[in-house]
Amino acid sequence: MTRLLIANDFIEDQAGVIDARQKKNGWWAQRMVWFAREGDILVMTVAPEDAYLDYVTTLTRTPRDSLRVVVPPPGRLETSILTEDRLADPEFHRSVREALDGRQIDEILPLHPDTTVVGLARALGAESAVPGHGFMGQGGGTLVNSKAAFRAIAGGLGVPVPAGAVCTNRREAEDAIMELFEQGHPVILKNDLRAGGRGNEVVSPVEGIAPVGAERTVLLADRAAVREYLARRWNWLTTRDRTPFVVERYYPGSQAVFAEFLLTEQGPEFAGQGEMVSAPMAKAEIIPAPGVAPATLTELAEGGRRLCQALHGLGYRGMVSADAIITPDGELHFSEYNGRITGSTHIYQVLGEHIVGEDYARTRVLYEVDGWVVPSFQAAADRLAVAGLAYSPTTRTGAVLVMAYNPSDSTVRYTVVAETLDQARKQADQVESLFTDAPSV
Repeated sequence: MTRLLIANDFIEDQAGVIDARQKKNGWWAQRMVWFAREGDILVMTVAPEDAYLDYVTTLTRTPRDSLRVVVPPPGRLETSILTEDRLADPEFHRSVREALDGRQIDEILPLHPDTTVVGLARALGAESAVPGHGFMGQGGGTLVNSKAAFRAIAGGLGVPVPAGAVCTNRREAEDAIMELFEQGHPVILKNDLRAGGRGNEVVSPVEGIAPVGAERTVLLADRAAVREYLARRWNWLTTRDRTPFVVERYYPGSQAVFAEFLLTEQGPEFAGQGEMVSAPMAKAEIIPAPGVAPATLTELAEGGRRLCQALHGLGYRGMVSADAIITPDGELHFSEYNGRITGSTHIYQVLGEHIVGEDYARTRVLYEVDGWVVPSFQAAADRLAVAGLAYSPTTRTGAVLVMAYNPSDSTVRYTVVAETLDQARKQADQVESLFTDAPSV
């Protein structure tokens, strides 16, 4: 079976709002290497380091020599993401055909369900190799990553969401914010398509509300302050008046959880669940989610499945993460969905199921941590091995480097596999102490 894996980290609708931090030098999309199997062709934003390729393929037991990596020429955003002009480049198409060496493409697997993927498939004569190509080719990828569309679908299905509204003009946004303020609640504002919490901002009528899952909290004392804020931040909230944005009640002290599903022709299949930890932005995740009541986990899975059944009926095929919060009072509210291969998918699907074992969710904890400052990917891998902290197939415990090296801040992400969360956190502390001479950022 010949597969074409496309590491298209951001869909085109998001490309216009990517800032310097979000470009990430192409490193974030390199998680696609974890999904590679023998004979695959990988379309990458930039060529992965040999150290990273060797490391991942050794763990996944994928013959590295059987893989072919193709990198399109730079495009309008240089090499940060796979923009439409890069995937439409004739020279790139020739390179893919050379890598195929006469083979037919059986499946095309993108990180994001973008129209550019269908365009590439059509140019290669392999449109039918894209699952859900009819939906994806008509811009469906935007719909399954839109926070506004999510609230409409969740509202129609009766899936619980925080009180709030989808707003397209300043007056309705002002009224929606003030309604929640007058009830004594802080508010979170969400750009429709920005990812990773960087499109979120908390606003509050009182001091002392810490932002979690957003970069900051803005104090707005009254309606006049709300009106002035909206005038000042309108272009940011609406992507220069191109998209709606979401106003919803913000619950301080909540636990952020997710349930992921794979949507095939047969329907949604539950894939995995976990907790997302932010301080204030995404910092770690724990798979499976700890300390959640069984009834709440059932509610999470059932609500997520209902959302996925609706998307499946529309023709979407691929991964969906149904994100939710558990409030301090124990209420579950869904907050968004993400129709793509997320930063969690390879943690449970590849590291968990295929490396640790199918019983990983019952016998192990996967604790992923962001931001370990190291000199290089190879140095981090070597130091883990020398310290005896690297993952061992014998004990099925230890640390795994789960992302490529990020040259913009000299960091890697790693996941500790342990029998308990306390053990995982203790080993994470040991990992963090391995470099005292790492570059400062």
